[in-house]
Amino acid sequence: MQKIHIGALFRRRIAIVVSALLLAMTPQVASAQTKIKIGSSVKSIFSLPLYVAEANGYYKEEGLDVETIFFSGGPAATAALIGGSVQFISSAFENTLKLAQRGQPVINVMTMQADFSGALVVHKRIAQKLGRPVKIEDMKGLRIGTLQRGGFADSAIRYMLIDAGIDPDKDVSLIPVRGFDKHIASAAAGEIDASLMVEPWQTIAVYEVGDWDMITNITLGEGPAVFHDIGYCTLQVTPAYLAANRPVVEKVVRALAKAQVFIRDRANLERTVAIAQAVFGEIKPETLHRSIEAQLATFRPAVKQDMIDKTMDLLLKNGQITGAAPDLKTISDVSFQEYWK
Repeated sequence: MQKIHIGALFRRRIAIVVSALLLAMTPQVASAQTKIKIGSSVKSIFSLPLYVAEANGYYKEEGLDVETIFFSGGPAATAALIGGSVQFISSAFENTLKLAQRGQPVINVMTMQADFSGALVVHKRIAQKLGRPVKIEDMKGLRIGTLQRGGFADSAIRYMLIDAGIDPDKDVSLIPVRGFDKHIASAAAGEIDASLMVEPWQTIAVYEVGDWDMITNITLGEGPAVFHDIGYCTLQVTPAYLAANRPVVEKVVRALAKAQVFIRDRANLERTVAIAQAVFGEIKPETLHRSIEAQLATFRPAVKQDMIDKTMDLLLKNGQITGAAPDLKTISDVSFQEYWK
């Protein structure tokens, strides 16, 4: 009886050991997921790769569990990044140039949207007064809505006005109105005449609301060349996080670059729109479709020196920055360029 007891005990121990070994050899998907938070400076289509990477499972393929957080603007998103409450932000590239001059470098690891997806639009009553289509030279004396002084849209309209020979501080009235939805309401109330909107808002204003006309559609290649391939929005991290978590950063870049390839393929347009619709449920599907279709080619991942030069041109002309442009390697990590193709 004793021998039987010992043998049974031995077999049970062997079974436990084998089970433990098998468990250790089995992939533990849940525990392998690295949890991170990515902030988007606003809820916008320029962060479309974030939504596609999640919906198509690209994060999961890289072993990532990602939470996307929306902020009310670039300053709030940057504060969260530097404070460590998020590990990445999708935000305006100009932000990193300004921070570098303040001695607070933030590193760009890829471009989210290369071209500025904006458009100068004007309320139809202005064309009715003129009796013809409105041109940018007709902006003199108008009230133009902007978001806030120093923001990208504000810098862009000032640049366009100066380029057209119009003094933004003397020849027009730039009126801060927070939110492009409020620009539409303000124009309907007769409080502003024009606006430099960012997708999808110009598409909503012109094709859905119907009370606006397009003057310059930057998204489609119109307007000053500075806005094309300017590196409009980039994925940014702090130097400290990058140094301590390079493998994680590489996984995020790889997943988002894959999402951009998917977006740029016109064959995936319907799927891309469906993914975006889950995020922007308040926008009509046909409006969202038109907006995204116009932006497909803008989602390119490379970060380049001429993007810095163009952004510096934009900021210098607006008096928002002084001194020489930072070197590409100072504010970007070019070691990720293998994924920027």
